[in-house]
Amino acid sequence: MAWVTLEDVKHHLRYDDDASDLTLSMYVKAAESAIARYITEEIPATGTDDIKVAALMLIGYFDENRNAGKDTPTNGNYLPAPVVSMLYPYRKPTAT
Repeated sequence: MAWVTLEDVKHHLRYDDDASDLTLSMYVKAAESAIARYITEEIPATGTDDIKVAALMLIGYFDENRNAGKDTPTNGNYLPAPVVSMLYPYRKPTAT
């Protein structure tokens, strides 16, 4: 699963150098893992445009909120609301 590349992320976040490549690469893996755990529908291995956008948004969230603190935006879930909105079509509701 490689929905976004490091170059995609650097372009999205407007990074011009390689100083943050290691951290951004970890964010890519973490975002793709979190999204894969969230969605329940089968999707192409290359992803879809909305899943790629969700991954970029989540990576941006990780980059902006490097340390979880009292001022970190949260909605009570582990994924930010805009990311959940992008992924909603790929998740079947579950009854509890």
